[in-house]
Formats: sequence, structure tokens, C-alpha cells
Amino acid sequence: MRLIKKTIAECLRSRVRESADRIALEADKQQYTWRDIDTLSDYMVGRMLSCGIKKGTHVAIWSTNSPNWIIVFLALSKIGAVPVLLNTCYSTEELEKVIRYADAEFVYYGEGYKKLVYEDMVAHLSVKLEGTVKRWIYIGRDTERHWMTEKSFVFAERMKKATKEIGGYIRQVKPEDTAAILFTSGTTAMPKGVMLSHYNLVNSALELCSHMGWTAADKMLIAVPLFHCFGLTASLLASIHAGCCMHTIEYYKTLTVLKTVQEHRCTLLNGVPSMFLAIIRNPVHAEYDLSSLRNGIIAGSPVSEEEYYAIRREIPGLVLHASYGQTETSPCVSISDAGDSEKERATTAGRVLRHCEVRIAGPDGSWLLSDQDGEICVRGYNVMQGYYRLPEETAKVIDAEGWLHTGDLGHLDARNFLYITGRMKEMIIRGGENISPREIEQVVQSYPGIREVKVIGLPAEVLQEMIVVCIIPEEGLTISNAGLMTHMENHLAYYKLPAHIVRMDVFPMNASGKVILGELKKQAAEIIRTNPEITSTEPLRTR
Repeated sequence: MRLIKKTIAECLRSRVRESADRIALEADKQQYTWRDIDTLSDYMVGRMLSCGIKKGTHVAIWSTNSPNWIIVFLALSKIGAVPVLLNTCYSTEELEKVIRYADAEFVYYGEGYKKLVYEDMVAHLSVKLEGTVKRWIYIGRDTERHWMTEKSFVFAERMKKATKEIGGYIRQVKPEDTAAILFTSGTTAMPKGVMLSHYNLVNSALELCSHMGWTAADKMLIAVPLFHCFGLTASLLASIHAGCCMHTIEYYKTLTVLKTVQEHRCTLLNGVPSMFLAIIRNPVHAEYDLSSLRNGIIAGSPVSEEEYYAIRREIPGLVLHASYGQTETSPCVSISDAGDSEKERATTAGRVLRHCEVRIAGPDGSWLLSDQDGEICVRGYNVMQGYYRLPEETAKVIDAEGWLHTGDLGHLDARNFLYITGRMKEMIIRGGENISPREIEQVVQSYPGIREVKVIGLPAEVLQEMIVVCIIPEEGLTISNAGLMTHMENHLAYYKLPAHIVRMDVFPMNASGKVILGELKKQAAEIIRTNPEITSTEPLRTR
């Protein structure tokens, strides 16, 4: 594959020239051609310009997957504005912090996510963010429950001069310009904004298409969130490159995925391991015809060899390509190929991408040889521009020679296959979501009567890791699960809430006064095993 110097909008225009009248997108009972998507995003550009959005303006998108999300994102890309992609699960407190940090001047928002009603949250946030956010713009379904069409724009908007001058706006955007800001938790309490360029994202998606062999004959079910780098590149942008049809569902739900694959004969399905595990562990999956599925990417968190084989047994037609990456690498670093053996796909993260270098660093910073475990370091076209407004944090992970230090542990073999063996960071990966223990610890620490807190991840069957809050109460005080959970629910997204709360008298410490994480996990696991009714938070969940 050759690297290309194109923007996202230029890639869309190329796709329209090749396949203007082919179906590009399906959602619910609506269909859009590539020409439709291009035209509607042109109209949206005119509307955006009239609002004062221009090249470089930071504009947040806060919505579940939908045609409207895609049209807004592509319109922003045409102008050269910077989409700020917000997690659909954020609480109002998290949103306020992230919007302020990212300097978002406009927010396009949807209806909500599960039990979160965005309209109610916007009413609260618009007061707090007055003077920061200029406009909050609704992009959910219309009153007839339809997604955006030409009828969504009045005649004057369709005839505006601005829509006839789109080419000029597109030409002003350069491949090296920031295409989006996405968020990663890392080990800090505050999510960091990862700046990715058009060059980063366009070439990452192109490389994925090359390895996966996707074509215009395919239909991709998009069940991963578009605000994730995985969803953005391996779904939306890869579909533009390949010309395949996208079928969006608002968010992942096992039965929705099963019904959609069967009804619409989807051929491609990407996802995190917990998504595929949830499908095969749901006994009703055998009642659905999944024979149309032919391949997909499994990424976002490690999958064991046994789990990989289990997925393949239950959905035999679905060849899954294991991949490794992170938001900071746009996101792909390695991926298995069509010619790789089943064993290689089950036990490795594939081979390192072309035009991308991976080296393994030892504790002293020296480069290690094949088969030696150390920190995975990456250099190439896919490495981020940096963390937004965090030069010191950027300097911590990207060294003077351009190597990104991922914080993940692994090794390379002689054939350039990458093996992931652990994480230097204490980050918890639950259902493909990166969760900062520190963020949860800060919330728990603010609850009265907590002397010490440590948040850990323990193995879980479907989600792969469950969150466990270990606390040492102040002497003589009793901390109730109900009270602490209510406190956490008021400050954290639901996916960051713990499955168990474990009370201890002391944490295991080393001579330096640091918690011995491995020992703490062993002790917590034993307490949960022997006292599940005391530690479990499940009966208290309201979401």
C-alpha cells in the first residue's frame, strides 16, 4: 500500500465519482446513496457556515451512531472544522469538563443513550457552559422518527451559494490538518484529547481495507461507536475507501446485531472481544442465520486463544482478524492477514503494518531482540499529532526521535508478528472501553468516611474485566454499598461503575509504600469469592 495525501472530504468525493448511485448507508428503513451523503453533507456545510462554524472551529458531536452523525462529521471535514467526538455515556459532570478542555464552541447532540436523555442534560449544561458553547444543535430523529433527508433542509438552504462553493472549502483543508479530537482515558483522571490528522486517519483506514479485502459488494454492520477511533477508521472511513454499504445501529445490543445480520445479510462485522463473546454466550444466537458474515476485525482489548476459537466455532463463516492499536496510533499498529493461519490469528495481534515501525523497549530504554518482552513503541504515519493542549503529556509518550511509547507490553517474533502480553498502565479495559482507575478513585475518595481507595480490574466472563473498588473505611465507620453507589452514579458514566465493593483493613504495600497490585487483586478476588452477597453492587444498579 502506498500512503496517500488526501483529506477525508477528498476521499468522499472520489467515492462519489466512482459509485454515486450505489447504496452507501442504511439505517432503520432508510437508505442513502453515496451521492445522497455527499449532497446532504454539502447542505449541512451551508447551515454550519451560517452559524459561524469555519475552518479550525472545534465542534463536538455527542450522539449514538446514525446517518445524522455521519453527515455532520463529513460536513465538518469539508469545512476543515475539528470534530470533537464525545463518548455517548458521559455524565453531565464529565461532559462539562471535556467540552471546556477541548474548547468546543458548538455541540451537535442526539436523543440520548439508553436511559440518558440528552435534552435534559443539555438544559443543565447550557447554563453552566454559557459563554463557552455558542449553540447546542439537535441531530436526533425528526418528529416523524426519520433520519435526515433533503426535506430536512428548506429550499433556500438547498439553493445557497455556499453549497455551490464546497470545492473551494475542501481545497483549503490539508492532509496534515487536524481531522478530529478523540478521547482516551489513559492513567490520568481527566480524559486526554488525541489529535489525529486527515493523513493519520485516511491512511489508517486504507491500510485496514487492504488487509481485510473489503469491496463494494460488502455490507458492514457498524455496531461499534463512531466516536471511537476503531469505529471511525475501520467503519466509516474504511467504507468510503472500499465503497461498501454501511448499516448503522445506534449502539451495540446482542439481539439487535443478530436480527440485523439476518435481515440485511451483512457480510462484515467489527467489534471488541466482549461483543463477540456476548453473541455466542447468548443461547438465542443459534436461532439466527449468521451465514452471510465473512470477516471482521476483533480489537480493543486482548482475546484469549480459547475465546477466539469459541467464537469461530459458533460463527464458522466469520473469519476474525486480530488487531492491536490505540487511539494515539489512529488506531491500528498490527493486524492479521487473509493468508495467516487460524493459530496465528488466535494467538497474535497480527503483523506490524507497512510504513509503520514497532520496536520493543527494555526497562533501561534499550531496544530488545525478537521474542523479548518489553514496552511496545511505535513510529510512523499513524502516530498522533499530540494531546490537545497537553504538551508535557505529549512529550512523555512521544520521544525526540518520534517513537510513541504505548505503555503496553509485548514482543515481536522473527516474522514481525506482534504478541500482546500485558499493560504497564493500570488501565482497566471493560467491554472495549478504556477506563482510568484514577478517575474512579478520585470520585470515591470524595465520599465521606473513605480513608483509602484503590480501583482494580478483575477477569470477567463476557466483559473481560470487571471494575472492583477496594476501600479502607475510616475507623469505626460503616460504608454502605447503596450510598457509595449513588454517589458514583452521580459523577461517573455507567460503564465506569464497579461490579464489587471490597472492604479491607489494609492494602498490601511494598517497602516503598506502593500498593502491590498483584497481591491486592488476589486478596480482592478471594473476598469476592467468599462474600459475593456483601461485595456485589448488582442489586443496587439503577441503569
